[in-house]
Amino acid sequence: MTQPTVSDNEAQRRYELRDGGEIGGRLEYEDHGMVRVFTHTRVPAEHEGKGYGSKLAKAALDDMRRRNRRIIAQCEFIDAYIRRHPEYEDLRAPSAPGREDR
Repeated sequence: MTQPTVSDNEAQRRYELRDGGEIGGRLEYEDHGMVRVFTHTRVPAEHEGKGYGSKLAKAALDDMRRRNRRIIAQCEFIDAYIRRHPEYEDLRAPSAPGREDR
């Protein structure tokens, strides 16, 4: 049994989690200079409960750390993931909307 892998499909502006040859989830983004805005995470119903959303989030955030970039989490799943994993808080761009009250 192979482990799912995550890669950055820059042409489609999304991270993809592949389980075998099948896309088991994706995390869409937009780039604005050195800031990457995560806009939507999608895991098909047949892959729910496998932890694919968390694998996507971790891989994408680790990638942003390696690239020394900041992020804005418009996607509620990514925002919640960062709140559960505060070691990624420092990746948030200072001007991230809605951050003033946290």
